[in-house]
Amino acid sequence: MKLFKWSGLLSILILFASCGGSKSTEVGENPKDLKNYSTYAFLPNKNKITTPGYNNEEINTEIVKTINENMDDEGYRYVDDQPQVLIYVHTMFDDKVEVNADPVYTSYSYYRPDFYIGDYYRPFIYKDYYTIQRITGDNIQQVPYSSRSIVIDFINRKNNKIIWRGTTNEVEIDDRRTERDVRKYIDQIFKQFP
Repeated sequence: MKLFKWSGLLSILILFASCGGSKSTEVGENPKDLKNYSTYAFLPNKNKITTPGYNNEEINTEIVKTINENMDDEGYRYVDDQPQVLIYVHTMFDDKVEVNADPVYTSYSYYRPDFYIGDYYRPFIYKDYYTIQRITGDNIQQVPYSSRSIVIDFINRKNNKIIWRGTTNEVEIDDRRTERDVRKYIDQIFKQFP
């Protein structure tokens, strides 16, 4: 009987541990240092969602808008010249990512200014974004691709190191309520913000 009780308790503990929840990765500097920064700008995302049924512009507009709202709530303000934090967003909505085993890496090769940048990024990009050739970070957790997921990197502009990487598995992005679910997804990531 005691064995039955202990195995039941162990099963419950394993169940709670496996529930997972949001994911975040603290890399590079002390992520709590994010509270010491006050300005930010975006590195434009070169990814374009091409899967039929998804509107690339609407999804990315909602992502940028929701991140801006959350950054404002965290006390940050946008500046295009010399921001302290750069934000890079990985959008993984295309069908092909379901079978792609490659994780999100940290290579941002902007070889020239003015490659295609969606209108949703233009008002909020770091004006010298094309000078950022490579982002680094100690112990970077590589996040496997999964369909309809978003990963946000927060980067120290001075040394090009990732300070913090956030994503979540608590919110699913539905085909019918994409914009609303994208807002909830980003808000869930910011609930973990250091």
